Amino acid sequence: MSLIALALLIGCDNLGRNRPGDEPVDDSGLEVLAVDAVQPSYLTTLGGQVEILGGPFDGSAQVTLDAVEATVLSAEEDRLLVEVPALSAGWVDVRVQTDFGQGELERGLQVFEDATGLAGSLGAIEWYELQGSYWTNDSQDFGTAWFGLIEPEEVHWWDIFGVETDDCTADPSFPSLKLWDLGASEVTLAADGVELELQGASDRIYDAALSSQQYLDWADYSLQTVVGSELPEFGIERVGATPGSFQLFTPAVYSDAPPVLRKNELTFEWGEVEAERVIVMAERRSGEDVEEILETVACVAENDGSFQIPGSTWQQGWDSDDWLYLYVGAVREDGGTIPLNNADSRVAGVYWLLGAATTSK
Repeated sequence: MSLIALALLIGCDNLGRNRPGDEPVDDSGLEVLAVDAVQPSYLTTLGGQVEILGGPFDGSAQVTLDAVEATVLSAEEDRLLVEVPALSAGWVDVRVQTDFGQGELERGLQVFEDATGLAGSLGAIEWYELQGSYWTNDSQDFGTAWFGLIEPEEVHWWDIFGVETDDCTADPSFPSLKLWDLGASEVTLAADGVELELQGASDRIYDAALSSQQYLDWADYSLQTVVGSELPEFGIERVGATPGSFQLFTPAVYSDAPPVLRKNELTFEWGEVEAERVIVMAERRSGEDVEEILETVACVAENDGSFQIPGSTWQQGWDSDDWLYLYVGAVREDGGTIPLNNADSRVAGVYWLLGAATTSK
């Protein structure tokens, strides 16, 4: 082959690469690169690594996120591995430019305010074990679960009772929280092959009743990937963990008949259980209609084996022959990290012992 023929072949090859109409070009005359997706499609304000999918890319690729330049760690024809620097929270346009082309994905990356050390979710996986044999024949142990993603703040599940540790209140109230709208009709918690489908409520809380097969002692529950929501697809590898059963020694609500108690005799003693806190709660119910709750006292206690509800906590008169529903709950708060913002998942596992008593002046 002559040198002239070889030169013509090389020239044709170069011309072919940029042949008009072969690839779309923009106003700059460069090829339009495909910037199809960013994985993951979210980061925190601290930055981190993402992959940009599309192409064709090469080693000349430069990436900017709005006006901030990122570092390209590796380049393949259909993907770039990129180190993203610290960014402000919000949506970011992702732009890629090479020597031969450029492309952009508007709102390609969502940046969340880093929330390390704060709570990003709140909820509970709870089981209630009835004490004593004095319940009606249709009474049985039961469970509930609820979950919500929240604007990050320093809050724990036991804060819903509104008191500090080793203290009581006659006015338990839910803390003021800003819930995030997931835009999904349900979410699923799972552990060891068991799934809990929690249905969405109007207040952006997801909840469900649990069967005895769905509450597992000493289990780690995960939040399965939430798809089709207002947020990027995400899951939580360890959303919460549950404790197991334990013993309640005092008061003797575990017998064949409920005890009779005065308001200064509400001393609780329980057996060893792994828990961050123990919740002690008493509901005084009408002796004429057990469904009518007259007053509720709630206490947050250290897990040291005993606690007494001060008689002065009760705000209303104490009558004879009313019912007391007595709850002692071991609270295990042992969740993981929410990938969207590095916040803690503070979905508590709570094992409740529920007994009854009657009142005496």
